[in-house]
Amino acid sequence: MSSISSGSSIRGLPRLEQAAKEDGSLTILVVGDWGRRGHYNQSQVAYQMGIIGEKLDIDFVISTGDNFYESGLKGVDDPAFQESFTNIYTAPSLQKPWYTVLGNHDYRGDVEAQLSPVLRKLDSKWICMRSFIVDTAMGGYCNNKMIIIKVGLFSLLISVINGGELQRVHHVAKPDRSLNFLVVGDWGRRGFYNQSQLAHQMGIIGEKLEIEFVISTGDNFYEDGLTGVNDNAFYDSFSNIYTAPTLQKQWYIVLGNHDYRGNALAQLSPVLKKKDRRWLCLRSFIVQAEIVDIFFVDTTPFVDKYFTDPGEQTYDWRGVLPRTSYISKQLKELDSALKHSTAKWKIVVGHHTIKSAGHHGNTEELESQLLPVLEANNVDFYVNGHDHCLEHIIDTKSQIQFLTSGGGSKAWRGDIKEWNQEELKLYYDGQGFMSMEITETVANLSFYDIFGNVLHKDSLYKNLHSSM
Repeated sequence: MSSISSGSSIRGLPRLEQAAKEDGSLTILVVGDWGRRGHYNQSQVAYQMGIIGEKLDIDFVISTGDNFYESGLKGVDDPAFQESFTNIYTAPSLQKPWYTVLGNHDYRGDVEAQLSPVLRKLDSKWICMRSFIVDTAMGGYCNNKMIIIKVGLFSLLISVINGGELQRVHHVAKPDRSLNFLVVGDWGRRGFYNQSQLAHQMGIIGEKLEIEFVISTGDNFYEDGLTGVNDNAFYDSFSNIYTAPTLQKQWYIVLGNHDYRGNALAQLSPVLKKKDRRWLCLRSFIVQAEIVDIFFVDTTPFVDKYFTDPGEQTYDWRGVLPRTSYISKQLKELDSALKHSTAKWKIVVGHHTIKSAGHHGNTEELESQLLPVLEANNVDFYVNGHDHCLEHIIDTKSQIQFLTSGGGSKAWRGDIKEWNQEELKLYYDGQGFMSMEITETVANLSFYDIFGNVLHKDSLYKNLHSSM
């Protein structure tokens, strides 16, 4: 194809988030028709790619197809994958994502093998889909820019979205389309208040469940966010705490009110992703994982008191003001994205509570503004932090289940409000985290304490052919 527009023709394509450099630039290498086990100068070309890639400080590599000659791969266990890819492109600068399309020779073999997430487990660089979009995190530098890169018969769209549509990240589910992940919130205290012990248990449970990623519900760095991209708290409270092998997966992160007390833009900066590749923090975005769409909402700007009665606190409102426009735009984009979602399950994640029996209780601004959008669009779960506890509340007036995972470090013992016991399925005033295991027909919830004990389990079922 010769071009791709930003209209509805691309709405359904998978989107992958790719962070740009701090200055907003993006550098890539493009190579095609390569897979010959190092012969025909493939190894020499790979060597030079490594040199040039290091010199240019590349962000990723594009492959234009015909990845394995002469007849593609025979299956996911075909040694040609290692012999023509992993063992050839070994330079440090080439250990970046490879965004890969299929060529005619690839279609001569088992094409599903190249598309399988099994290969990504064999080599984390490998990303191959039939058609997809790479969204670069350059929204702070550009406005609604679409970059078309011509690669032979194909075109790759790198989409920069700074308005009009939420950024989308495509996350590949397991081969059986199931999805397992952990949720933790209110955690960043340099290992204190049982943060380190909780991280240890997250590693154990994460390995047991074979999780795909971790969600953070915000308040990532106490007490006042980060001072900048070089703040040691990033390592002391994140990289050096969540060290278990199973936690070296993608982390999808929203900002909390404590994060806004510091340099909020630091947490949003792609510089942090360079320091720790797991880190992905955006104001509002969508993770699309086949049967599940997860909508992340920036809730702090909704709360009036941070603007009208901040006390001695200062907040970093860069990118938020004018506030009314920011909130209106966010609600409009969320409503549109929810309406267009065809996922089996819809989950919305925000820092602040909508319904909670904890210290902060219900957030009135979210009840009046955000909740109607969720109710109108058949959202299954609203997941939040903010209250330093674990909660499961079933709303008798709607289908939404409210899940609080804010026990990542310091907890508030004995701080609970009266609540209808038919709705309050769990309230735990200690540290902990939760997991979600989702298939097409069932979502299993589990809440854990710092010893890995299961505090509460529940399941929500859906008809196999239902989209609501």
